[in-house]
Amino acid sequence: MASGPDERDRRRTPGEQETPAPPPELHHRPPGPSPWALPPFAAPIPEDASSEEPSPQERSGGEPLPGDVLAGDDEDTRPYRRIGDAEPRPEPRPGPQTESQGEAHDWAPRPEAEAPPHLSGGHPPRTGRRPYSAPYGAAAPGAANTGAADTGPTDGSTPWHGEGARSTGPSEEGGRRRRVVDRPDKLVASGPPRPRRAQIPRENPDGPGAPEIDTPPSGPLRPPVGPPPGGAHVWTHTPPEPASRHGHGDDPEPDEPGRDEPGTDRHGTDGHGPGIRMRPEIPVEPEPGPEPELEHGPEHGPDSGPVERIGRPPGGRPARHDVLVAVGPPRPGGGRHHRRVLPGRGSPVRGLPRLVTPVVVAAVLVVAAVLGVAVVKWSRGPATTGLRLAAGDGQSGDTAFAAPGLPGNGSSQVLNAFASAGSTVVAAGSDMTGALARPLFLVSADGGAHWQLGRVTGAPGYEAAAAVGRVAGGDGRWLAVGTDAPGPAGPAARGMWVSSDGRSWTAVDPARLTAFWSQDRITDVARTATGFLAVGATTLRDGTAGPVAWVSADGTGWTRVDTDQIGTPDKVRGMRAVAARGDRVVALADPGSGDTVSVILRSDDGGRTWLRTAAAISDVRPEPGALAAAEKGFVLVPTRQRSAGGEVRVYCSPDGAAWTQCGAIGPLGAQGTGVRGLAASAAGIAAVAESAWERYAVYTSRDGRQWTKSADLGEIPGTLRGLAITDGGTLVAGGDKRGPGDVENLPVLITAGKGEAARAVPLKEIGGLNRLARDTADLAAAGGTFVAVGSANGDAAIWTSGNNGANWKDAGFPDLLGGPGRQVLSGVAHGPKGWLAVGGTMTDPAVTRPLLVTSADGRSWRPGPPIEVPAGHFLLTPRVVAAGEKGYVLAGEDRGAAGVTAALWFSPDLRRITRSAPGSMPAGGVGVRLSGVTATSHGFMAVGGSGSADRETGVVWVSSDGLNWTARGRVLPPDATSAGLRHVVATKAGVVAVGVAVTEDGPRPFSAVSADDGEHWEYAMLPADGDASVLDLTATAKGVVAVGSHRSADDADGDGDSTAWISEDGLDWSRHTLTQDGLGGRGSQWLGAVAVSGSRVVAVGRSTDYADDHLTIWRSTVTDR
Repeated sequence: MASGPDERDRRRTPGEQETPAPPPELHHRPPGPSPWALPPFAAPIPEDASSEEPSPQERSGGEPLPGDVLAGDDEDTRPYRRIGDAEPRPEPRPGPQTESQGEAHDWAPRPEAEAPPHLSGGHPPRTGRRPYSAPYGAAAPGAANTGAADTGPTDGSTPWHGEGARSTGPSEEGGRRRRVVDRPDKLVASGPPRPRRAQIPRENPDGPGAPEIDTPPSGPLRPPVGPPPGGAHVWTHTPPEPASRHGHGDDPEPDEPGRDEPGTDRHGTDGHGPGIRMRPEIPVEPEPGPEPELEHGPEHGPDSGPVERIGRPPGGRPARHDVLVAVGPPRPGGGRHHRRVLPGRGSPVRGLPRLVTPVVVAAVLVVAAVLGVAVVKWSRGPATTGLRLAAGDGQSGDTAFAAPGLPGNGSSQVLNAFASAGSTVVAAGSDMTGALARPLFLVSADGGAHWQLGRVTGAPGYEAAAAVGRVAGGDGRWLAVGTDAPGPAGPAARGMWVSSDGRSWTAVDPARLTAFWSQDRITDVARTATGFLAVGATTLRDGTAGPVAWVSADGTGWTRVDTDQIGTPDKVRGMRAVAARGDRVVALADPGSGDTVSVILRSDDGGRTWLRTAAAISDVRPEPGALAAAEKGFVLVPTRQRSAGGEVRVYCSPDGAAWTQCGAIGPLGAQGTGVRGLAASAAGIAAVAESAWERYAVYTSRDGRQWTKSADLGEIPGTLRGLAITDGGTLVAGGDKRGPGDVENLPVLITAGKGEAARAVPLKEIGGLNRLARDTADLAAAGGTFVAVGSANGDAAIWTSGNNGANWKDAGFPDLLGGPGRQVLSGVAHGPKGWLAVGGTMTDPAVTRPLLVTSADGRSWRPGPPIEVPAGHFLLTPRVVAAGEKGYVLAGEDRGAAGVTAALWFSPDLRRITRSAPGSMPAGGVGVRLSGVTATSHGFMAVGGSGSADRETGVVWVSSDGLNWTARGRVLPPDATSAGLRHVVATKAGVVAVGVAVTEDGPRPFSAVSADDGEHWEYAMLPADGDASVLDLTATAKGVVAVGSHRSADDADGDGDSTAWISEDGLDWSRHTLTQDGLGGRGSQWLGAVAVSGSRVVAVGRSTDYADDHLTIWRSTVTDR
């Protein structure tokens, strides 16, 4: 989106009084956040990619099979530590509205519907997008069951034992819920990334992976029904699934001549079911030689306890002999029942009378219960598996995913606040470039002569917000704060940082910010003799604004000074600006109702108590930059105002109580709007004034009485947002300006030494300042071709690879994928009619429209079928897509005046597309967030969540035609208080979904498996010994692979390493943490999208810390043991 100029300040006729109003922020408007930063999708959602077998030509290309095999030994078991509280509950909203069933057609929510106006489905846009923060979004209180009928009780669940758990869903028999089957060998992971720290999947490595990982071979999902006449055994048959989003990933590699396998024809149709296979004719490229293989040691598992499965699995699934329940101390009210031990033929028990046998068996069980730990160690060894996932190799994706040759680099950076102390100067703001936003700190230790990027760290387990609004410091203490009210997101979304030198900053733990309430907004900060003072506004019970202040000795622990201690709302509203001389403080505040004169408040004890002065200055607008503390008192300058003669009045006060006009600045040019801000230091007071359109001059004074024009900053084609002056008299000012690209916003930093001309700081020379404006959001494979979609430099992007991810080519088509505004592709799938990629185009900061592109061969792309956008719907976009025999299903969201609803579309041929009507979706789609879709043997399945963040339940919808949808029972693992599904894939045996469950130990990734189209589910926790996030899922020929990030509990150096999980049945998982080739180490690393073609596994992700940001690629193989 191109930045455009803001409206100019309205000119007044001579003598006309201006009513105080919020000042315009910008001359130009920086590009708004990407639509993918909006909740409930904090980042482009990687969907499952379809996969086809590689061609013989590709196989003959001689690609080396990556690496040695990762270990399948069980991970270390450690007591799981709580990562932090779940996200606060969003404000309550009305329940969902149901619409009558109607014929499917293009449809959007009606504005007149009684949908709640604030159904945001998540948190306000937050700087930075860490993939899938723990249960996301909000829904109507009554929507917890939206689209999901209750199938069993949710209370009274028994907590998980050990490090992982596996359970079955509610039983059909007698309405009894199935027991949880704990897996001591599986560790439980914390869920998706948390409030931001390096916004990514927040987790850390647990050391090198191991040579080989095995999942126990599982039996058929359908058990034998019984012997038919004649003694022949009959097994129920699970029909093959149609190719779904990932095509199940079960495309076999081309067989060598003479290598026939039973049940598989020469066209590789096994596991795909009926349908047409499309083989894009992407030229196969030779791969580079193999890179050094990762060396992984085994991940040793915990000592396991004897376990057993209780009850008959849902859907007729046979009990797994290798799935047991941990034995341990009995629970209150009774312990678990244990598998009966049958004596062998040589057992002495065999010769005892039958009456004695039960007694002996009971004794054995009692001994087993008492000595449970010892039995655990003896009975469980390393998991055996029928699949092995190679360690593979990692490589940088920076050059592989080249950006289109467009002007600019898509950067979005702003400098908002400036402060100086001695010769140290800090310029702070935000950097919204790329997948991870960050607070931006530029620091000079020599009075503005040389600059470097600051360093930012966070409290353990905490990701700070990414925008700095105000900064203050001195005497070895610095404070930076965000100026946005976090709202329902809670303290975790309020940015606050402290520093001892202005260069190394630490995010304040949100647990220490309880003095700040969700609707509080900080507007200004000051350094006092005893610490720091922050002032702002809060929302009172009647909805009006009231003044509020906070004091702190060190910037980390705060005391609240509430409205009733400052002034009643009828007299004073929010506090807007503050300046301090020692502990003497002066603040400007908005007047009460019916008053037009700004309120001047003062405090003699650092802001703990306040008095209102009798001074009344009618032409003063209360805003930061209007006040400054001089050597002998305080100076007040009305901002963005001037007299008819072009002068700006200046007011002085020795103590903040009595004020008089003491001088004037100017005269300014006819087009000048007045003073933009003040700054003070030992060198005096500096004021920056706009003398003409986008031309600025600096005026200086020792005491506020006599002003001299000391420097001409010249033309600044953008917005000047703040300034500071060093003790040596050097002025530092800055803001931001438009870049050459239509969505590019660049920081501006200017210095002017005393008596010297102004100069622009060469920001390109500051190491770590520039970041990649590229992201790979999704990945799919078909016919040996991999297709990745995402964004680059503000435009949508498509890359293809014909040699298993070794080399990538930009698809081009800038006119199709670019244009005014910001474009993003978030999902891609291959089906009977070719490729379909979906996303959105942000034509305006507040408007996002659907973006669909199609291709028959993966090389030539054209616009997809148009989606009608009704008036009043400011965000309508598909997020994910899946393809099957019947066509293509798209899922996304619709935001309008009526609220937020889920949106589903179906296309049978990529020429026509129809939206599911509200009557064709459970509860009209209100309060439901859909995040994954797949094609199944029955049609299609969509998964997601409903309910507030701390009371989310998994939603499963199924459809036979892609248009009319039916809700299955809710998905909520036993002992979980909240759970949502994020990804789903179809396998030969059914469907596997992964999501996030919140338990008493915090968020944990879990899997759910169904063999009967979502009627019944079995659950398991994915192994991890610390924080973990599963960001994508794909099916292979004989199992599933998940990717994401994992952070070991004892890892203090990083925020998470790239991680893969493999499972043969979706229930028994092995974890592979990748720590080499840029996939692990300092900072945060994760794999965000994965696809499989034959045995080849390709995943894409990111490696980032505060100063570095890189795309990554991981290539591996999955084979039978």
